[in-house]
Formats: sequence, structure tokens, C-alpha cells
Amino acid sequence: MRTNRQDEPLGEHAAADARANADAPPPQRKARRRGAQIVLAGWFVGSTLVASTLLARHVVPLPRPAADAEIATALAPLRASEPNAFTVLHVLYAECRCSRRVAESLALHTASEGVHERVLLVGKDDELAAKLGARGIDVRVTSVAELLAWHLEAAPLLVVIDPSGAVRYAGGYTERKQALIPRDREIVQAVRAGGRVDPFPLFGCAVSDDLRRTINPLRLP
Repeated sequence: MRTNRQDEPLGEHAAADARANADAPPPQRKARRRGAQIVLAGWFVGSTLVASTLLARHVVPLPRPAADAEIATALAPLRASEPNAFTVLHVLYAECRCSRRVAESLALHTASEGVHERVLLVGKDDELAAKLGARGIDVRVTSVAELLAWHLEAAPLLVVIDPSGAVRYAGGYTERKQALIPRDREIVQAVRAGGRVDPFPLFGCAVSDDLRRTINPLRLP
């Protein structure tokens, strides 16, 4: 009888172990669960990366060129031939919706006296070039390589050069992304009056491949 009483606890422990083993998930179930966790984690990381890329493309400003002697020297061949004229450069990209918005605004106004306006158009768009030409704007179709030689890599970009050759403004057209009315005429007027204009952020499209890879590493459309 003593031996049986000592064996009873051992039997109870053995039964408990058997029930625990029966309730434990089999190896296949554990593997499937682990695989599902890995897939879920990968989906979360991928979704976060895509969302971050889209946000950067639509919210984060693009780099502006510095309004210094280096860019002034690079842009010197594009200046107006008239000695006392201001030169206004509109850097536009044919495949950029923001650039087209600026172009449509330019086509609604007449040229200002004492200001030579020139559009540097990356890409081919005969209709756009003709529309701007009718407004009295000199349109120069250019390449990405040529644009980079001028130290420019994003659009739409506004550059204002005074008669001495100094770059007085190099930046965007609006204070926020996709604002309806470009403020280039207001900026040019302030610069011609001798004021200092802080450049707006450059919202738009990357033109150079290096900048595209930086802001859109996933090559999203």
C-alpha cells in the first residue's frame, strides 16, 4: 500500500505531461505560424517604405541651387544681351505636372519691359513651346546633361539674374506644394525693386537620374 501511494503522484504528473504534449501545436503548425509572421513583417516594412517614398515625392521639397558666384558663372551664357535687363529663367520639365501649371500661368501674361524671360524646357513639347513663344518668351529645349552643366536638376525652378550677372533668386514658385497661382511675377517685381526675396521651397519633379534615385528609390510611377 505504501508503494501504491508513492506511485500515485508520479502517475498524475505523467498524465499532465501527456495532456500538455497533446495540446502543443505540431511542428508544421509552428512553421506555418512563423512563416506568416515573417510575411506580415515583410509586408509592413514594404508598405512603410512605399508610403515614405510617396510622401517624400509629394511633400518634401527638392534641393535648390545656391544663389552664388558658381551658378552665376554657369548661367552667364543664358543672360539677356541687353545691358540693363533682368534675366528670368523658368526651368520646366515636359513630364512634370507642376511645370505645366507654371507654363499655363506664363502663357496668360505679356512680357514685362526690361525683363528677358527664357524657358529652359527639358523634353519635347511643341504645343507648349509654341504657346510660350506666342507670349514673347524665348523657349530653349535642353537636355538633362546640359541642365546639370548649369548646376540645375529639378523643376519647376525660377532663377532671377540682375543686370550685373548676380543671381538674386533661385527657388520655387509657391510657398506650398501644388498651390494654384505661381508667384513668379511678384518675385521678379520685388527683386527689380531692390528687395531681398527669400526663396520658396522647390516643389516639383526631379530631372536628373541621381536626384530621382534619391527621392524615389523604388522607381514608383
